[in-house]
Amino acid sequence: MRYIETVLGQIKPEELGITDYHDHLITIGGGEEKVDRDLRLDRVDYAISAMKSWKALGGDMLVDMNPIDCGRQVEMLKEISAESGVRIIACTGFQRSIYYDAEHWVNKYPVEEVARLIAEEVELGVEINNYNGPIVMRSTAKAGVIKFATHYNMIKPMELKVIEAGCMASLRTGAPISTHTERGTMGLEVIELVKKFGVDPRRVTLGHVDRNPDLEYHKKMAAQGVTLGYDGPSRAKYWPDCVLIELIKGMCEAGYAGNIMLGGDNGRASMWKEYGGAYGHNYILENFVPRMRESGISEEDIHKMLVENPARQFAIEK
Repeated sequence: MRYIETVLGQIKPEELGITDYHDHLITIGGGEEKVDRDLRLDRVDYAISAMKSWKALGGDMLVDMNPIDCGRQVEMLKEISAESGVRIIACTGFQRSIYYDAEHWVNKYPVEEVARLIAEEVELGVEINNYNGPIVMRSTAKAGVIKFATHYNMIKPMELKVIEAGCMASLRTGAPISTHTERGTMGLEVIELVKKFGVDPRRVTLGHVDRNPDLEYHKKMAAQGVTLGYDGPSRAKYWPDCVLIELIKGMCEAGYAGNIMLGGDNGRASMWKEYGGAYGHNYILENFVPRMRESGISEEDIHKMLVENPARQFAIEK
């Protein structure tokens, strides 16, 4: 049985259209907002407007990658999806260790219990209060992907624990994994860890790896079966789009178009037109995809990145 779990219910993978593999719609509370106020996204009406605009360009599904206790608001995601017509996947799991203080329960519970709590968000429903209250209140929305994260050039103890827990939950539920890498580092190390914990690398997407646009490094990762998440277009502070285009061309020429997904990662209010910022969720379809075409990347390969690969990667397989 294969299906994609959205906040409004299951769909068949073959129903899927253009997908933003990694993005953000609502962030209220949690560790990220405490670190940086620009990471607060608190307007449902803005998110609905942004998604209606993105849908008008042909967008079909967006994966909201706010995990447990990082501002995730699953009931708002349901409202945004219902009002905009965009399918939305909610995630479970955890961000980097810097967003959880030493007293947070994730640092106290044994790995088996952390895995159970992650798995139950896939099987039973997302916990509305991020497991921070004495009463468990589950949404009708279930998580459709499991997240874990790694630090820059290292994996901290809490992150290692959550990688193991995420892998345990993935094996139990059949849910896919999509990660955060900091500046595109530790990708090969994560691949070795998921294999150690029994997960097929083909079920794993490594996020933000285009922050480290080393073609040979990317080919090494893709050769082991993982999918690579490229969500850096429009961020000249990392690399100009021309660098990412050349990276994608090199990967396609090496036969790895089937190992790439594209996303917006609009996690900051300053990135949204609706909050008075720039670019927003439309950038990939309005600006980056046309440039891919102009550079000679084929329609077949673009379709793989936007439609076929997400349909495979976000399928829950039981």
